[in-house]
Amino acid sequence: MKIEFAMKLTAIASATFLTLSLSFTLASTAKADELTQPCRASLDASGQVDEETNNCPLYTKNFSIIGTFASESWQASFSQWEPGYYVLHLKNKSSGRTLNLAGFNVGGTTNRPQYRFEDEDSHGTFIVSFRYSDANTIRLETFYKNHPLDNQLLTRISERVLGGP
Repeated sequence: MKIEFAMKLTAIASATFLTLSLSFTLASTAKADELTQPCRASLDASGQVDEETNNCPLYTKNFSIIGTFASESWQASFSQWEPGYYVLHLKNKSSGRTLNLAGFNVGGTTNRPQYRFEDEDSHGTFIVSFRYSDANTIRLETFYKNHPLDNQLLTRISERVLGGP
């Protein structure tokens, strides 16, 4: 009888432990899903002043990736000229070629926003992504006709923005 009781008690304790573990896992996943939402950006130009709505901004009260970043291959400045008008200044360190791209194509998620720029002359696409947990690093992905060419992390070298709009 004591053995039966001990086995039942062990089974109940095991079931309780597994249930609690599963509950905590599901709660953590639900919390993470709440924090990760698709980036959404829009521009309302109907008034006298253009108003941008963007849940994945380049800067907040405590964060900014506006500035200049570099790797061995690339130098990039990222900024906002006005609402709904973002500017990417690129310099390929190997070739010396520079590009000034502008646009308003915001994607990714609130954990990893992405700003996409198109260079119609070269059929190139440049995607800058970042994380709000690291204002000193951006990822630059380059594509030619939708084929990946490069994917690099660039680190901040200056708060200053290069080039012009």
